[in-house]
Amino acid sequence: MKEWFAGLEPRERRLVTGGAIVLLLLLLYVMVWEPVVGAYRDLQQDVAEQQQTLAWMQQAAAQIRALRGSGAGAARGLGGRSLLAVVDQSARKDGLGNYIKRIEPDGSKGVKVWLEGVAFDPMILWLGRLTRTYQVETTLITIEPQGAGRVNARLTLLEPAA
Repeated sequence: MKEWFAGLEPRERRLVTGGAIVLLLLLLYVMVWEPVVGAYRDLQQDVAEQQQTLAWMQQAAAQIRALRGSGAGAARGLGGRSLLAVVDQSARKDGLGNYIKRIEPDGSKGVKVWLEGVAFDPMILWLGRLTRTYQVETTLITIEPQGAGRVNARLTLLEPAA
């Protein structure tokens, strides 16, 4: 290759050298510069999209906080009734009355409930309704499976904080 290059006339050597430099610069541009710039543009676009998502999430979080504090969708509380009465009435209304073996007060703001042979799914739905509707908090739950989807359960419930 050196012999071939040395055999060229000076004008041809300058032309081949210039072509090689242009080719080298073109390869550097295509193989190095363009991928780096393209990746940088993609990252900038990703950052912009993530910033838009963050702004939307912050706005949604503010709306959620506002809705939680407003009367719309807020739980009613116990409505002046005792927690014991609310638990008993709601359990009977949800068809769990026959499974209640005992309900007793637990301190000034709590109730202990014993259920025997109750179907698990309706019991969990009832607890969810108590929480949603009356803001009752379940502080302790002990569940013993009895087979065929039935359980014995011991619950400790607290009335909502004022």
